[in-house]
Amino acid sequence: MASRYINTRRSSVAVGQQSRGLTRELQGTVTDDRSAEEASGAGDERSRSGPLARAGRALVPGVVRRNYALQFAVAFLLITLLITGVGALSYVQIQDLTRADAERTLQSTAELQADSVGDWAAGVSADARGGATSNVFRGRDRSQIRGHLTRSLQRASPYVTGFHYVETDEDAVVVSTTRDYEGRSVQSMSESWGAPIQAATTAEEWGVSVADTAYERDGRRLLAFVVPVYDGALVVTAEIPQEHERIDGTRSVVATEVLTPAGDNVFAPNDTGRPHSTESTAFSRAVDGVEGVYEDPANVTAFAPVDGVDWVVMTVAAKADLYEASRTVGRNVIVLVVSSVLALTAVGVVLGSGTVRSLRRLRRRAEAMEAGDLDVDLSTAREDEIGRLFAAFDGMRRALGTQIREAETARERAERSRRDLARQNERLDQFAGTVSHDLRNPLNVASGHLELLERKLDDLGAEATESLASHVETIDDAHVRMESLIEDVLALSRQGEAIDETQPVDLETVARDAWATVDDGGASLSVVGSRTVAADPDRLRQVFENLFRNSVEHGSADPASRAGDSALSVEVGLAETGFYVADGGPGIPPEDADAVFEYGHTTAEDGTGLGLAIVETIVEAHGWRIAVDEGYEAGAKFVVSGLDEE
Repeated sequence: MASRYINTRRSSVAVGQQSRGLTRELQGTVTDDRSAEEASGAGDERSRSGPLARAGRALVPGVVRRNYALQFAVAFLLITLLITGVGALSYVQIQDLTRADAERTLQSTAELQADSVGDWAAGVSADARGGATSNVFRGRDRSQIRGHLTRSLQRASPYVTGFHYVETDEDAVVVSTTRDYEGRSVQSMSESWGAPIQAATTAEEWGVSVADTAYERDGRRLLAFVVPVYDGALVVTAEIPQEHERIDGTRSVVATEVLTPAGDNVFAPNDTGRPHSTESTAFSRAVDGVEGVYEDPANVTAFAPVDGVDWVVMTVAAKADLYEASRTVGRNVIVLVVSSVLALTAVGVVLGSGTVRSLRRLRRRAEAMEAGDLDVDLSTAREDEIGRLFAAFDGMRRALGTQIREAETARERAERSRRDLARQNERLDQFAGTVSHDLRNPLNVASGHLELLERKLDDLGAEATESLASHVETIDDAHVRMESLIEDVLALSRQGEAIDETQPVDLETVARDAWATVDDGGASLSVVGSRTVAADPDRLRQVFENLFRNSVEHGSADPASRAGDSALSVEVGLAETGFYVADGGPGIPPEDADAVFEYGHTTAEDGTGLGLAIVETIVEAHGWRIAVDEGYEAGAKFVVSGLDEE
């Protein structure tokens, strides 16, 4: 009978689960639709009542808000204006950037030329100072001076053309590496010698003086470097390198000159004019050692000071040549902006007209569907996003019809399942009442007669009592087993109901209360952790009682006794999302791990096989899960999880 009850219970549970699943499906569909509508409505309401929406309605005329074609045209007009504005701004910025880049390039050219001239002048000045530091000039021995000058020329840089010793009191060249120069006056050598000789011999500090202007001799352009020596001066003549000679001229669009602080051209002896840019502040700052740029209506001039000498490199470029790249880029930007505007306008007209017509047609079809006509024609020849939108609406139309039919069918099936479930529950209640009344009453009568029989046996002799005692004990054990079976069947029928109300309970308190009701047979309980859980306290205590009884009955090393002679320990602890109950018994064989929760499964001779099934029923009624920990090797371990899941 118990087996029949279990099968009936399983059928009713299956039918109930199917019915509840269908009902939830229908309710979920309706709820989702309503939620979507409410969310859409709420989003629309927020979009209609937001500050940006209110500002848009105040600024945009109603005729535009109600007409997509006008919106499209206004949007394209705004985009066109935006592109034009961005293009104009880009044009101005590109002009500024390219002009600034051209000026930086011009300035860099001047600085590179200044560095090159400075390196050349520094090398010649070093050769001049090296030749002047000898004491040979104190003896005024011309042969020794000639030898010293010859050796100095041999050690000097390749640009040095000669060393010439001038006695200032005679104002003539007395010793020279070029014999033709000896005995000639300074004036006859070059007019440019006089000023640096005068400056070097009268200067307060010893150093090198450089002529302000080059001179030509034998087809070469030379420059004099003068260092004072004892009772005279040492003049070192150096040839201006060819690359520096080209500085004094025009290369491509750039003209470069090396100027003195007075504005004279150092490398051009025949150039007597001074550029008007030498009167600018930028030139004065360059003389003081700071580079700069000067701009006039026709040209752009960059100045760079030369290290080691008081010269300034001036690089000049005509604006028409220097800013040619800027004008070219500007024209290209204008062409690009105009082309973009024209192309965007053409594309907007083509796409806008086709899109508006398609959307109007789709709107009419959607309004027909809204009115209940699911047979509207949503076919289209378009293959783009608009075509896929038509296809999506068509798919929605077919799906909507299918869902309506399926919903009607599911509603009818759910109603039938609900009625079947009600009948099954009614029969289960009748069965539980029958088990509780019709089986217990005969058992109570039999128990009464058994007690009377035991008293009668006490009046008989010892031999008769001993022969009948085993039979009486067997009858008593059978009665106890039947009583336990009835209790488990009733518990199973009642514990399967859903948990309607829960309350916070302490896990350790419930576990210890349950242990107090169990015949532990000498076993010990330890609780290694506790927490508060939301549960039905009575049903949770039933879970612990059944798990504890299972440990005591099956955890003994001596299967002949319920508890066994060896000390058995039972432990309750916390798991990741729940708790566990473990014992130190022989454990559960791996092949039985999946079957221990089945109805009627037991390995004990006097077990009902319903204890763990009741545990699983109560756990699942709480929405939790229970399983055997197959990796636990110290005995049997049951893990209840899902306590923190909603």
